[in-house]
Amino acid sequence: MEVHELTWRPFGRATPVLHDVTLQIEEGQRILLAGPSGSGKSTLLRALAGVLTTTDAGDLAGSIGVDGRDPHLHGAPAGLLVQDPADAMVAPRVGREVAFGPENAGLPLEQIWTAVQQALDAVGFPYGPDHPVDAVSGGEAQRLALAGVLALAPRLVLLDEPTSMLDRSAADTVRAAIWVAGRASGATMVLVEHQLDPWLDEVDRVIILDADGRISADGTVAETLLERGAAPALQGVWAPGLPAPVPRGLPPELCLPALPGGPVGSVVIRADAVGVVRRPRAGLASPGGQAVPASVQALSRVDASVRSGEVLAIVGVSGAGKSTLTALLAGLELPTSGTVSAGRELAAGVGPHPARWSSTDLARRVGWVPQHAELAVVARTVLNDVLSTSRALGLDEKASTQRADGLIEALGLSALRDADPHELSGGELRRLALAGALAHGPSVLVLDEPTVGQDRDTWAAVTGLILSARAAGVAVVVATHDPLLIALADRRIHLEHGRGALTDAAATPVGASAVAEGSGDADTPAPVPRRRPRPTGLARRCGPLSLLGSSLLLIVGGLAITDVRVAAACVAVELLLAPLVFGWARPSVRLIPGLLAVASVGFSNWLLSTGQDPLAGVTAGLRVAFFVLPGVLLAGSADPFALGDHLAQRLRLPARPVVAAVAALQRFEGLGRQWDQLRRIRRVRGLDAGRGPSTRSRQAAAMTFALLVQSLRQAGRMAVAMEARGFSAGRSAGVRRTWAEPAPWLPADSALLALGLIVAGTPILLQAAWP
Repeated sequence: MEVHELTWRPFGRATPVLHDVTLQIEEGQRILLAGPSGSGKSTLLRALAGVLTTTDAGDLAGSIGVDGRDPHLHGAPAGLLVQDPADAMVAPRVGREVAFGPENAGLPLEQIWTAVQQALDAVGFPYGPDHPVDAVSGGEAQRLALAGVLALAPRLVLLDEPTSMLDRSAADTVRAAIWVAGRASGATMVLVEHQLDPWLDEVDRVIILDADGRISADGTVAETLLERGAAPALQGVWAPGLPAPVPRGLPPELCLPALPGGPVGSVVIRADAVGVVRRPRAGLASPGGQAVPASVQALSRVDASVRSGEVLAIVGVSGAGKSTLTALLAGLELPTSGTVSAGRELAAGVGPHPARWSSTDLARRVGWVPQHAELAVVARTVLNDVLSTSRALGLDEKASTQRADGLIEALGLSALRDADPHELSGGELRRLALAGALAHGPSVLVLDEPTVGQDRDTWAAVTGLILSARAAGVAVVVATHDPLLIALADRRIHLEHGRGALTDAAATPVGASAVAEGSGDADTPAPVPRRRPRPTGLARRCGPLSLLGSSLLLIVGGLAITDVRVAAACVAVELLLAPLVFGWARPSVRLIPGLLAVASVGFSNWLLSTGQDPLAGVTAGLRVAFFVLPGVLLAGSADPFALGDHLAQRLRLPARPVVAAVAALQRFEGLGRQWDQLRRIRRVRGLDAGRGPSTRSRQAAAMTFALLVQSLRQAGRMAVAMEARGFSAGRSAGVRRTWAEPAPWLPADSALLALGLIVAGTPILLQAAWP
């Protein structure tokens, strides 16, 4: 690879993110790319993968050559692990997720599943290929995304913080998998990390970018890190052998709570024997015979107390339920069992249960930083985002702006004061969320992984803010894997599978219990996905094409209904056949919109008919019921991903447009979860106030717009991740895409279509028989 004077300035930024980067990388080299937060490390990886301009607009100057060809024009033999693993997910099940790259590369069926299993084993993934993707934790998603990269066996491996969200044991497993895969394939590797020491024994070269996106050092480990003394520390790099950075103290007035939480050491929030059960969310599809998420016991009988003027660390392996417990303590959800209550001072005038407080009351008392910091963005500039809660609470504008500016400066965001928050790097977004959570003066500060993606300097700023908040009397809760941050805590709650312990800073057990949320520990048994009961109806044994084809036949048949007798008879026929087609299961909630449509059409036809004839309304309603209700059930039985398989394999539709549409549909399934997260953010930021119709309408509009923005940006990042796994490269290279699963046409499919044709023809026959 050769990079010559590469410069990239994103649209809307006054200065480049990368500035005149020139380097040459030999085949088979293993390179560690380091630098301060926001220095352009992720941007350089995307440029090497040829996906920098896939969705981002900006000015790109200079040149990149991979095997002598520009990767943006010809693709690159690269596998890119993006910074947020959720952006890489395109399939509903683990096996198909990992198979995505081998499918694009045109591997035969038997080789695909061999590559999938080897990749899952290499990263120590705890579940099998049928496990639902949406039932994995953040750390498990990171391992799954890495498996998707390794399954490609690429000649160029680009890894963006591959262990940032993992506990130490899981991180060791992933690092070992990376090196084993690298040695076996001889691939060239470029990886980005802030914590350098665990990687140094295996890398050949270290490249350090400075804060302006220029190369400040390039050479061996000895040349760049060991012989340069304290120079890397000046760039914020976590170089080996350096002492831990000292938290940077802040003026107390930047952290003072606006309301009293109680004397130092008094309990402000208490959780007593709390349990949380996660139940699967109903999606658009209910494919028969496939694994679906079981209800998961995320927490079980956990006790916790949050005290003013203290830092409580919630620790444990990846997926141990840390985020779930922090959400409970922040008043963002109710536990399935047990209670979460506020102390007397904090609960004064609002009641003891934080989850039942109004948005305004919660915002006055609690600040929260979610694990995915981008979800916390609620305004169009950095300053306005930090000020949003203060303004919602009606605080003094001048004093609020002074405090916001102080926090922005302390967290190293002054140069980005007027920037669009969505253009910030991952580490910068996390610091922005922290400033927004503290600017209005909460008494309780709840932070989920606040130091992920931070260099030495920004780590010192973040931890300094945490300790300054503690000194100001704020009760601080942090969920973290960071050992340096854990060491600063006054007390810890350790969550692990089965049981846990509450300890003080000296690790003296004082009792508690917890259960993991699908722990990432390899020794922890995984929650087994619940298999659907053996299909009893014909539809459950059919593929998506026959299901959709039968629905279309019913629409055509419904057009022939013009008489109330025919309409009633046809609907009666469908009711008689329903047990044969759908089994004896209880009616689906998906029928509710269809029933509303039937009632609406019937009412409007009655109202608009001559003399308001009730038969006109009944006929119209039954006509709609004839094709809408069974159509909803038939289409709802089709697996969207299987539909893509069948459209491409059986109908010979172009493979890549079909795959793109199905991946988008899979992402559509997650809109409900995103809506919930955005609702939480607005609630804890004080932006969900008011219960009147006009207020609710404005809130719904704001939520919808935020969801649209998030969805578009996430779709762009997913497109980058798909391109990085060869989505378009195969087409340009003339490779025919293959499929990890066949798309058979079964006897049940023929039977269903025949039955659909008979039912669709019934109205025509009856209309002829009953003139």
